[in-house]
Amino acid sequence: MCVEVAYAATVLLALTVGPIYTMWREAQLNNPALPIDSAHLATFAIVQLPALFLLGKRVAISMSWKSAEWYLFALIGWLVFTSATSDIGAYAVGNAAKVALAACTGLYLAVSFTRRQQLIAITIATHMGVLISRFAIARDWPESIYESREWSGIYVNPNLLGPVAAVACVSLVFLAISFFNNIRREWRIAFLILVFDIAVFDVVVLLRTKAFTSILATCVALGIVLFAYVVRRVIAVEKFVQVWPRLVAALSGGVVVSVVVLYRFSSLVNGKLLPRSALQERVFAWDFSWTGFLERPWLGWGQGVAWSNQIFRRLDLYWTVVNIGHSHSAYFDVLLSGGILAGVLLLTYLVIALMRISKESSSPEFDAQRIALVFFCLSAALFEPFIVANYFLWPILVMSLAVTKPNN
Repeated sequence: MCVEVAYAATVLLALTVGPIYTMWREAQLNNPALPIDSAHLATFAIVQLPALFLLGKRVAISMSWKSAEWYLFALIGWLVFTSATSDIGAYAVGNAAKVALAACTGLYLAVSFTRRQQLIAITIATHMGVLISRFAIARDWPESIYESREWSGIYVNPNLLGPVAAVACVSLVFLAISFFNNIRREWRIAFLILVFDIAVFDVVVLLRTKAFTSILATCVALGIVLFAYVVRRVIAVEKFVQVWPRLVAALSGGVVVSVVVLYRFSSLVNGKLLPRSALQERVFAWDFSWTGFLERPWLGWGQGVAWSNQIFRRLDLYWTVVNIGHSHSAYFDVLLSGGILAGVLLLTYLVIALMRISKESSSPEFDAQRIALVFFCLSAALFEPFIVANYFLWPILVMSLAVTKPNN
């Protein structure tokens, strides 16, 4: 089990993109003609193949899948189909394969590990990324510091290091909470000091990236756990079970309201609740993404290729997004990739999975942490394309929404 947890951590570290990107970066710079995209895809696939194999062996006997996962499979299948029929078919199908593999990795994590073991794997993976990035910054590696002095480490872009540092902090805090009662009393103060020091290190790295998306998502996740902790201390377990569905429903409603306000009424928050310098570019990307979606509302443009399509870049108001390479929203990425049906399938998957979570309350501690991870990913998806892509938040979201291996 220790070896397999180490493998799971290695997979998640690879899916943070930084290590694999850095490994192939030098070859890409020195040999522009080499098919580096194919090398990236092959590396991601090779790392995840053992997870796919183990998932196939365990899924039938380890868990009883509910209807939510069928909508996930339908979404993936539809994205593969729309990618195969897109203008950039081969490239789009490769992106769709990344989506499918990452989703399977998330299901593998769910059927193979308990909640605590999942947190251990996530904590190890993200802290490896943070530590290597901090070493790169200290040694002044090329591109480890961004244009405006933001930290990017081995991730080239601060918005890629930000979620790694954020999840490192969140998962560490959750893991410490789950282990605290098992620590001998004489060691608890030392344990808390150690956890506090590491968490502060993670927060410092996060703040130095200036990735406000990850900072916001971290506040959401920690706020959910803190609220659940307070409620749990105030009311009895039986009452908490009754409150739990309402909490999930309220959080889901909050995400819906955030989507409407940000994408439809962005002027309400642009420069008021969120800095104009950080949000304005995203507003342009959202508006242009909506234009692109309306151009192909049924089949979409193929998985993750709209912004590389010259037809897409000749649509009205293209001049507002000349220097932008993606929609800055996972939700718009889904609509652009697979059209209306992809959006409906993703929404249905999330709704049914969240309803399933609201009906389960076996352990208040892990239930709160689980829902916190879910809404961390959903909050991050408002501003960045971290879901339904080859980033590590997609398998973490799928893992958190799935039925998990029961605790021993």
